[in-house]
Amino acid sequence: MRFLLLFLLLPCCLLAQRKERLERAEREFAAGEYAAAIRTLQGTKGLTETDTDAGLLLAVSQFHANDLLAAEQGLLAIVERERDNFPLAWFYLGRIYHAQHQFPRAAVEYKRYLRSLTGDGPERRTVINLLRNTDNGIRAGFVSDQMVAENMGNRINTENDEFGPVPSPTGSGRLYFSLLRRDLASGQVQSDMVVSLADPAGWGPPAPVNPLLNTAAQETLLDFSPDGQKLYYYRGQDATDGRFLLDTFTTGGNQQLVTIAPDAPLSAALGDATPYFGAEDAIYFSSRRPGGFGGLDLYRMPRLPGGGYGPALNLGPNVNGPYDEICPFVAADGRTVYFSTNDPTYSVGGFDVVYTYRVEGVDNRFTLPTNAGLPLNSAGDDTHFRVAPDHFTGFLASDRKDGFGKRDLYIVYFVAPR
Repeated sequence: MRFLLLFLLLPCCLLAQRKERLERAEREFAAGEYAAAIRTLQGTKGLTETDTDAGLLLAVSQFHANDLLAAEQGLLAIVERERDNFPLAWFYLGRIYHAQHQFPRAAVEYKRYLRSLTGDGPERRTVINLLRNTDNGIRAGFVSDQMVAENMGNRINTENDEFGPVPSPTGSGRLYFSLLRRDLASGQVQSDMVVSLADPAGWGPPAPVNPLLNTAAQETLLDFSPDGQKLYYYRGQDATDGRFLLDTFTTGGNQQLVTIAPDAPLSAALGDATPYFGAEDAIYFSSRRPGGFGGLDLYRMPRLPGGGYGPALNLGPNVNGPYDEICPFVAADGRTVYFSTNDPTYSVGGFDVVYTYRVEGVDNRFTLPTNAGLPLNSAGDDTHFRVAPDHFTGFLASDRKDGFGKRDLYIVYFVAPR
């Protein structure tokens, strides 16, 4: 009798264990811990094969962990087995093909998913925008043979978040950037400023810019002055609770670096972000200031002949729209402004690098943006684009799916100078 009772209870125990494992994987997924969710799901024998919700969660986790082949196989198995019962599988198949720049295949899956939606909610609008992205990608004009883009490799990039590359303005083989990583002692996510030096083997592993500059707060590298003698950075607890700072690498009597606020009236509390200080005539930045066109807009703060700055000027409706415009960079000609936007009018996916020209002879008027092309851009978020002093090399941050983790740094080689 005891053995019979055990036999009857065993299936119930297995079901309870599988339910607990699935709930645990869901929590890990919600926290962005995709590798942990994969381990949890695969560590429970038979769970993903017998529970389609678990199989779908595994495939989506694999997508976010950049294992596109495994994710595709899992999703195709779900579609074959369940037919139309799990339409979200179509959406993520579209995401996989989109990430691989298989734009026609992605469009087919997005349309299948779109037909499963009812009403006109934000989910439907998201899919429509993704279809606009794939349409942009299909156009032959986006593919350029005038550049080559490469991941900068595992000496620089990790499973953590690397972003904001700024090449040394003196052309000395130094690349400065910021990285986000979890502090092992406190468990808190820490943002620090680092530098990589070029050597015969490529770009070396990152080292702190200066031990006195990185603190327990969040520091993000922004820019250098053209002569390389001033470092601009942001220090704060988050994007709106902090200060824009300037450092000249001089020390006071207590051996602490002398850090001051830049004279430009930028305010994190107003939503100012990603400023570019390198243009001769103005500071360019993105902001959520009142009176814009929606989301983050680009602004220009003119430098005055006698010193100081004029009022911040919105770059206008040709550049700004209801989406986000961020990370401005002004080319050596002083007229070409590169920036990133997630406006599906111009993007092949996520944020793309685009460029606009300042109209000569007309104050604060800019042309409609043009996409900078593939492979500089991708189906992921491509931001923080900068051109090195040699005018033939560019750098950017991207979360494209061939990377090592979250955002990675990429290098772009151009045939013609930029």
